[in-house]
Amino acid sequence: MPEVYTELTAPTSVSFSLKLPFTSATSENVLVAKTSLLQIFTTTTYETELSSASVNTKQPSDIDRRTLDVDEEQTFAADIALQRSQVESVTKLVLVAEYPLSGSVTGLQRIKLLSTRSGGEAVLASFKDAKCSLMEWDPETNSITTISLHYYEREEFCSPVVPDGLPTELVADPGSRCAALRFAGDMLAIIPFRQREDEELSLGRGDGDEIMGDEDGDNDDWDPEMAGTARGEDTIMGEGDVKTTDGTEGKDRPYHPSFVLSVSQLDDAISHVISLTFLHEYREPTFGILYSPRRTWTGLLAAEGRKDTISYIVITLDLEQKASTPILSVSGLPYDVFKVVPLAPPIGGSLLLGGNELIHVDQAGKTTGVAVNPFCRRSTGFAGLADQSDLCLELEGSQVVELEGEGGDMLLFTKRGEGVIVGFKMDGRNVSGVKITKLNNHPGSMVGGRVSTAVGLGGRRLFIGCIEGDARVLKWRRKGERKKAGEGIKEEVLENEDEDDVYGALEDMDDDLYGGGGDANFRKDSLTNGRRNSETKSQGEYIFQTHDRLTNLGPFRDITLGKPTFSEESGERQKGVSPELELVTTSGPSNTSEDSGVSIIRKSISPTIVGRFDFPQCQALWTVRARSAKTSNAAVGLGGEEDDRSVEETFDRFLFVTKNDESQVFRVGDTFEEVRGTDFESEGETIEVGVVGNGMRIVQVVSEQVRVYDCDLQLSQIIPMFDEETGEEGPSVHRARVCDPYVLLIKVDGSAAVYRMDSANLELAEERTDAIKFNKYQSGCIYASAGGTFILLDAPVENPKKDYYLLFLLTTEGGLQIYDLSNLATPSFTAESFSTLYPLLRADKPASPTTNREKHRSKQLIIEILVADMGDSVFKEPYLIARSSNNDLTFYKPFIASSSSTLRFIKSPNPHLASDEPNLGAGTKNMFRPLTAVHNIAGYSAVFLPGADPSFVIKTAKSNPRIHKLAGSGVRSLSSFHSAGADRGFVYVDNLGIVRVALMPAEFTFDGNWGYKKVTIDEHVQSLAYFPPMNVYVISTSKRQPFDLAEEDGNIAKDDTTLQPEIDSGTLKLLSPQTWTAVDEYKFAHNEIALVVKTISLEVSEHTKERKQLVSVGTAIFRGEDHSARGGIYVFEVIEVVPEPNRPETNRKLKLVTREEVKGTVSAICGVNGYLLAAQGQKIMVRGLKEDQSLLPVAFLDMCLYVSVAKNLDGMILFGDFMKSVWFAGFSEEPYKMTLFGKDTQKLEVISAEFLPDGNQLYFVVVDAESNIHILQYDPEHPKSLAGQRLIRRADFFSGHEISTLTMLPLSPALSSASPNSHLHPDAIDTSPSHHHNPHHQSQQQQEYFVLAGTQTGSLAMIRTIPETAYRRLNIVQGQIVNGEEHVAGLNPREYRAVVNYSGGVGGDTMRGVLDGGLVSRWIGLAEGRKGEVSAKAGCGVQGIRGDLKGVVELEVGYL
Repeated sequence: MPEVYTELTAPTSVSFSLKLPFTSATSENVLVAKTSLLQIFTTTTYETELSSASVNTKQPSDIDRRTLDVDEEQTFAADIALQRSQVESVTKLVLVAEYPLSGSVTGLQRIKLLSTRSGGEAVLASFKDAKCSLMEWDPETNSITTISLHYYEREEFCSPVVPDGLPTELVADPGSRCAALRFAGDMLAIIPFRQREDEELSLGRGDGDEIMGDEDGDNDDWDPEMAGTARGEDTIMGEGDVKTTDGTEGKDRPYHPSFVLSVSQLDDAISHVISLTFLHEYREPTFGILYSPRRTWTGLLAAEGRKDTISYIVITLDLEQKASTPILSVSGLPYDVFKVVPLAPPIGGSLLLGGNELIHVDQAGKTTGVAVNPFCRRSTGFAGLADQSDLCLELEGSQVVELEGEGGDMLLFTKRGEGVIVGFKMDGRNVSGVKITKLNNHPGSMVGGRVSTAVGLGGRRLFIGCIEGDARVLKWRRKGERKKAGEGIKEEVLENEDEDDVYGALEDMDDDLYGGGGDANFRKDSLTNGRRNSETKSQGEYIFQTHDRLTNLGPFRDITLGKPTFSEESGERQKGVSPELELVTTSGPSNTSEDSGVSIIRKSISPTIVGRFDFPQCQALWTVRARSAKTSNAAVGLGGEEDDRSVEETFDRFLFVTKNDESQVFRVGDTFEEVRGTDFESEGETIEVGVVGNGMRIVQVVSEQVRVYDCDLQLSQIIPMFDEETGEEGPSVHRARVCDPYVLLIKVDGSAAVYRMDSANLELAEERTDAIKFNKYQSGCIYASAGGTFILLDAPVENPKKDYYLLFLLTTEGGLQIYDLSNLATPSFTAESFSTLYPLLRADKPASPTTNREKHRSKQLIIEILVADMGDSVFKEPYLIARSSNNDLTFYKPFIASSSSTLRFIKSPNPHLASDEPNLGAGTKNMFRPLTAVHNIAGYSAVFLPGADPSFVIKTAKSNPRIHKLAGSGVRSLSSFHSAGADRGFVYVDNLGIVRVALMPAEFTFDGNWGYKKVTIDEHVQSLAYFPPMNVYVISTSKRQPFDLAEEDGNIAKDDTTLQPEIDSGTLKLLSPQTWTAVDEYKFAHNEIALVVKTISLEVSEHTKERKQLVSVGTAIFRGEDHSARGGIYVFEVIEVVPEPNRPETNRKLKLVTREEVKGTVSAICGVNGYLLAAQGQKIMVRGLKEDQSLLPVAFLDMCLYVSVAKNLDGMILFGDFMKSVWFAGFSEEPYKMTLFGKDTQKLEVISAEFLPDGNQLYFVVVDAESNIHILQYDPEHPKSLAGQRLIRRADFFSGHEISTLTMLPLSPALSSASPNSHLHPDAIDTSPSHHHNPHHQSQQQQEYFVLAGTQTGSLAMIRTIPETAYRRLNIVQGQIVNGEEHVAGLNPREYRAVVNYSGGVGGDTMRGVLDGGLVSRWIGLAEGRKGEVSAKAGCGVQGIRGDLKGVVELEVGYL
């Protein structure tokens, strides 16, 4: 059957970043690219307690969660507590928006256009296939919009001798005069941008437009927007009243026609460009180009003329004449120089980064530099390098970033994440030397491994992104500073303003000397910094501090599944609310211990249960925190001492419970005690409970009346439901919402009533609601807006600190009305078409009856709306949540359109589809269960959806709202719960009538699609496996240590080199899932490392055929390049021992069963029918474990070059070769032999491979080094398979991420007889997940499988088969979305998924396409009318497409 590929979690590895004012002219935005995900952040300051001024803080939660969670009445208590600790303002990132892209980002540059819609700057992004997109922020739609797409993929730009797939490099002029894209080796595309001086010129009109439209024209200045931009221009320029016409199109474009040239056209000497950039302080755009006219490598350095082969040239461009002029050239540079970095004033010039040196080139061509390790003397004869070789730095892959305001000092990160300061010795305005200073306060790695991007954020802050480690926001200060860093920055700004006049004259002189261009204001700041250079240098050394992190879960080198573990006392309480299994993956960089460890990933929220009891009659519950008037008025004594009762007053006091036809109330303490002897009336079913009057009155809403109690449950007021006109008993209450001081009632006849608590007499009085009196309403809520988004709804704000209360009502026709409760005469916002769920929701304008009929016909049945603040302790913002009749949730984010200052709502993506379960089963009353807003659960302000598919809607500062399922069965009702025993937790009742008091799982973060926790091990983790009998994890770790060259006779040849080469030294560790610490370890030889670890069921007795699960390890032994590599096969058993005192988790220990050294590295192992299969070099060997604990070879198979993967399924084995694709073989015992069934004849670099059974058909999923996914099939009956000798290629697909691991797992059927262990890895069981050998063939047919893919970028993906009919429908849906919807950056999703560098399928049928689950899921976010159109073209209704998408968009397995 056809396949579908769906990304389950977004990538977490940061590849590029950029700081610019993007969403407005004054905003501070950080754009972060994570391969194919673009995120826009802003920064905010957050008061928190910091433990130390160290970079190496533990987890992001240490800062995020370590806040004093108090209510408004407890502010004085908070002040007292905060005074006892060190409180600092830290910088936090807040997500504005994120967009998945149909392309891999290869560069980001800021472009200052003449005008943008937001007033800020634009961003130019480059992509893998020689494309550039110019994008800006549109405040009218609160989203990113594409200005233009420039693509350069034509054949005439590609050289036949240049290989495909070379990286592209994007650079932009500091003055935003042009940008350049280097692609296909030495090709340059120049994109000029309009400048102020161009306004009077006619450049880019007339002939230029003809050139752009001349598709077949053969001109040098070909412009790439011929086909791709026309539609984008219509979309962008056609907004509002502006019309796009042929006459004005060229003039209104922010760019001139681009042109493509070879670098040799700039200067004949240039070839083989290594790096290029635009330089500062030049009147015209000026390149600094690093190139290698003569190729060399380390082994040729002794040859004549092959030592210093790199040259550097500075060339200025004349964009108008399309001419270039060389200014200076430097030749004879060291061969290992790999990057040129432009330097801003006061330093100026450029900095050349080499593996062994740093070289500064000034504007006159003078060079100064520094050697950073002893190899520099051997590798170069370049003169003028100061000797700092004692630093022993390795600068390959390093990144530098300027430290703003520090006189030109730069922070350099090595490939291991170590930080050093690069300083410049100045002689006037000339650089006389380069000096490197190590950071004594940060001797090890500052960040996790190799840095991919580093940008300054201003205010002494940096954003550092890593390929394999966490991205960080760092702030620095100088040792010995008395003032806070923030105050110092403010004073510097003031001083700069005072010195404007002084440096105005200097600017004019500099313009004459160096050219003004776009760098004038930049030079002003830099000269100011230069003047302060001397005092800066006199300050102390730098101290860096981590303020925030973007956690990177990857790279996923290995993935295993294990059972969640709890302590003995809590294990019984956790039954029924914990998933059977959780994902445990490797995480962190390979060359440093910083950020290295494992990630624990859960698909659902598994709460920590504090207490539970059975209460089958309980249908709904509420907790109430009530206070007496005395406490409310005098929570704080005169002496400033906190009242003893005030801490208890923050705790919940009562628990209200509704049963079938009556209600109960319990007092909250150490236990729940039913309250008796009060005025509480138990008759009637409670609909809503809340507090008003600043917590002094409790409101209980029942169907017939509203009861108001004081804090001791003495009846204060009764409001009966009666008809004002007739005086008779009126309609009963259907739904209610309480928001202090208001109470909203929706009655069964659709009428609405609003009551307000009088602060004087503490009684509810009905508000005059003439405007809503004659309408019928389905749902409603009240939102307290503390200033911000909703404040512009009305007239000017008198008191911005005061709360404003807004009434949101959903009419029975599906319209939305918003009222200001201070003025209920007219609605502030009306959207009658709300139920059509448009992506952008605006206030209504007068519409024709035809339009109304169309809207009415294509609307969704909305049954409830809720507006609530969502976020964490760092940042909260309101969201409008619409709940449909099938429990699908739609999120709308409110914003103010800048041009008209009107309120609008933009839909936030939510690919989650709710369960189809209609009810909660027997014993549960069929009643409406509303959405519940919880304001502080472990710091989160969230929303809970009860029902058969209970879920939290959680938003953090770094994420959009995400739906996280609550583990366990259906939930009837949930409420927040805060007491001495359950700090900021929640209480809920499930469909079995069990009431649980719970907390959010400790240390888990929910800013992704799945919850996760990252545990640092302080060593690089290479591989891991779960050992079910002892419930522990076995992990292979390694540490770098100096390499000793051992000779054959065992003697070690010592080398006197200071900078010694290093090698990985491996260790096997036992990891306890209770504490996530190592409890035992086995050290390998100093040059041995474990490549693969598996839990395999081995036959331990030849007579009884008994099998036992053992840990098998394959290792590699490296003895230098002069000796062939060897390997080892280890078999371990995990035994139980006496634990250490006070460490009960240490009762496990590794016991070595056997070890065998073999020729060649052991690169892959697996179990097959109770035997151990190991790939050693080119040979596959199957061994049996004898009773004397030795390994006996029984069968073998010779492979091609190097075996990268070996997977087993019921005695069938799939092998992957590093160069020669995959082989499919089988193993039989009588006689022992390996039989080759079939193989793929294509050349394919196999990274990972896995089985994908589908009924009676057997597919293979193969991933190559180019991130392509290939689907192959073993089909002996196919005429072109040569009786099965050739594997048939069925599909190819480009994933966009480097997939490193594939794992086959079962999809849970509705009724499965499989044991929980069958979900674990096949090797850990018998032979495969289908090892039960069920005689009922039909039940085996029902079991379906999927393949879980783990990537280097930290994302998880699913590959599964779907029925042919569903595939055809969804394929039509995908085509409609590709052709009819707008795509971010103007990219083509169909082209993005096309396979790269593939020569075509030999011996197969026409290959079908693989569905893109992320693309198809965009159907969920379409407006209802558009959904209907797309579904009709697919020949199916909306519900039919929704059913097809259910298994495509999400991973529906019961054991995760």
